[in-house]
Amino acid sequence: MKTSFLTQCFPSLEKELVTEIEHYSSIKKFEAKEYIVKEGQFIRSLPIVLDGSIRVYSTEDAMQFLLYYISSGASCIYSFAHTFNNEPAEFSAITEVKSTLMLLPLERVRLWLKKYPSFASIVLNDYQKHYTDLLHTTKQVICYNLEDRLIDYLKTKAEIEKSNLLGISHQEIADNLGTSREVITRVMKKLGKNQKVEQIGRKIKVL
Repeated sequence: MKTSFLTQCFPSLEKELVTEIEHYSSIKKFEAKEYIVKEGQFIRSLPIVLDGSIRVYSTEDAMQFLLYYISSGASCIYSFAHTFNNEPAEFSAITEVKSTLMLLPLERVRLWLKKYPSFASIVLNDYQKHYTDLLHTTKQVICYNLEDRLIDYLKTKAEIEKSNLLGISHQEIADNLGTSREVITRVMKKLGKNQKVEQIGRKIKVL
């Protein structure tokens, strides 16, 4: 499974590197809403998502702030930021759906970054992608109103779950967007009147 995934998603990897990753990495399955890492923990591995999706967020004054999502074939750039230091994580990462991860031990990652140009290139490209994601998140917070941010959030969730019917509460949305449940409920009612979403029981349909 490891070799076929690596050669398909990262065809530029050297054969020797693929062999080393096959030997040193491990594969772990996670249920939905299961933590990969919690803020304050020390990171021991660089995760690559084989299947599923991960939500990465930070917390400030007991309020969550969505940073970005990680999908299949991507590593977590915040984990990479801790590759060369021994500081605890300043973020949390949790699975959105059932997910399978390949875990690369950080001591081997450090060696591969120096030894294999293809590996360094992949990590840098992933860094650029998540940097762009963070810029998008920042622009949303500064420039967009909450209605636009909420619609963008729901559309992203629908893409990840491959369904326009989302089993998500107003409180969970509020946590991810850094606001209160009451505010989300008001905005949802407005979106409902404008026929952009529909509340069906405890689920939200993106129209």
